[in-house]
Amino acid sequence: MDSVRILSAITLLSLTGYAQAAEELNRSPVALAVAEGGKYCLTANHTSGSVSLVDLDSGRVLHELAVGNGPADVAWIDGKTAVVSLLHDDQLAIVKQSGDSLTLNRKLLIGDEPRGLALSKDRRTVYVALGGDDAIAVVDLTSKEAPVTTLPAGGIPKTVRISPDGRWLVACSAVPAAVYVYDLDNRQLVSERRLFDGAFNPGVPAITADSGLLVMPHAVNREFSVTPQMIDIGWVIDNRISKLPLPDGEPSSQKQLGLDIRGEAVGDAYAAAFTTDESRLVVSCGGTHELLIIDFASIPWPKGDPGDFLPAAMQKDKSKYRRIKLGGRPQGLAITGEQTVAVANYLDNSVQVVDFGSGKVTQTIALGGPAEPDVVRLGEAIFYDAERSMHSWFSCHTCHPDGHTAAQVFDTRNDRSYGTPKLTPSLRGVADTGPWTWHGWQTDLHDAMKRSLSESMATKQPITDEDATAMVAYLKTLKHPVNPRINSSDPVLTGKLARGKALFSGKAGCATCHQGNEFTSDETFDGKVEDRKDRDLKYNPPTLRGVASRRRFLHTGKARSLEAVLSKHHRPEDLVGESLTDEERDAIVEYLKSL
Repeated sequence: MDSVRILSAITLLSLTGYAQAAEELNRSPVALAVAEGGKYCLTANHTSGSVSLVDLDSGRVLHELAVGNGPADVAWIDGKTAVVSLLHDDQLAIVKQSGDSLTLNRKLLIGDEPRGLALSKDRRTVYVALGGDDAIAVVDLTSKEAPVTTLPAGGIPKTVRISPDGRWLVACSAVPAAVYVYDLDNRQLVSERRLFDGAFNPGVPAITADSGLLVMPHAVNREFSVTPQMIDIGWVIDNRISKLPLPDGEPSSQKQLGLDIRGEAVGDAYAAAFTTDESRLVVSCGGTHELLIIDFASIPWPKGDPGDFLPAAMQKDKSKYRRIKLGGRPQGLAITGEQTVAVANYLDNSVQVVDFGSGKVTQTIALGGPAEPDVVRLGEAIFYDAERSMHSWFSCHTCHPDGHTAAQVFDTRNDRSYGTPKLTPSLRGVADTGPWTWHGWQTDLHDAMKRSLSESMATKQPITDEDATAMVAYLKTLKHPVNPRINSSDPVLTGKLARGKALFSGKAGCATCHQGNEFTSDETFDGKVEDRKDRDLKYNPPTLRGVASRRRFLHTGKARSLEAVLSKHHRPEDLVGESLTDEERDAIVEYLKSL
């Protein structure tokens, strides 16, 4: 469903009342925020472009309000005002509560792909992770005209947190997985630390009350071939938590704990939160549809590599490690009492309240949605389901987070061999860019889905044609976000884009392989980028739509910037015999960033 229809339906919903919606949409809450006092909760409904005001005492949705495309996070500014990040609009929405109703106060254009939010201790400033700009936006909420300033934060920052004492701003970037800590007294960078080798998909971190420790869930690429044998023993992808002292510390001060149990792994650990007394850590796991409740004080943090499994002593003691099945896809968390946590459940279209003492769901508050999932939603559920892989180690989303790329290199059978690892491609626009795989040998997307489940994920479940059809239907909904550079009013940038386009199609020879609206081709080419281990030295050119959003490039991922692609690894002089000046190369890079 297109965004205009979504917004029209939700606008009608907000005008006529919750029960009278013209059509039911999946709400897909990804985050929630509980107001002080614990009565009211706001949810960021990602696929319906709305926020819902929930009364946790009565278990009712009081109001739903259209706010824009792709709500990604929500935070209360005070007891009556909240801020929402709009991933696909590059905006913040300011929402006001009055009694049982919400109104949209204003919107602020802030930067590319806003995601996680964090409010300063005085509630006057909001810090926003700008995934598309590799930066943190600093927004003065007291001014309607103050310009947005930014702080650098690595590749694709997704989450931000402010320490309880208000001193440290913590930003977590995805490519590579790293933690940036700023001193908010002067907004100076204090530390920049990479997570352990192989760490990727960093989730939402928790910070201790004394502001001295950060704990973060994430996945780990073990870098072995993706075979059934390696999946079985946990040598493909692990799920872990890391702890890091704040604001900085020696590498040896970083510790990891494996969360998986052999034969019954954890899938897609996402958000962490400490209980009110900090005795336990709660972790949502979207891929295996559960919460983990971990006795934090009893964790035997290993000195080195933690191995592939949860320590045996913790596995045998439910007071130290407990798994609570929720179904759906649990995402954002908010501790609501000494024994309770509220969970945003994306696929269940609900807020669940869980008593982690008893291990039971005490409330399921439906946010609204279709009575039965359509084929797209069925495909989306398969995409996010780690139980589709052997022993639940990972889902499609693990390697293609939200349909994009984790920028990891995996050695799968997608090139019909082992020993030749390849970069995981983005799935945005994938239905329009066949043939598939780096060598272009897969020509049927339906068949490719069945192969991925059977080979890359080694599923033990039956793979039906209906499953593959549903997955293709879901993939067809994955589109490239609107590129803010396309309509730039900057005359210098506009001039560079025009020159870069001319060079791309002319002197540099890029359009020979990257053709048409999708900037790809049905054919394979020798791009002078081959890995000599490959049996086939010709490659299908990847689409260049959205290329700048990937952060790693070429089939082995060896290029970490578009500049490096053109100046070192994939030079026009090696392809068509034409050398570029620095200015020409810069113009092509700017053009590529606009696609």
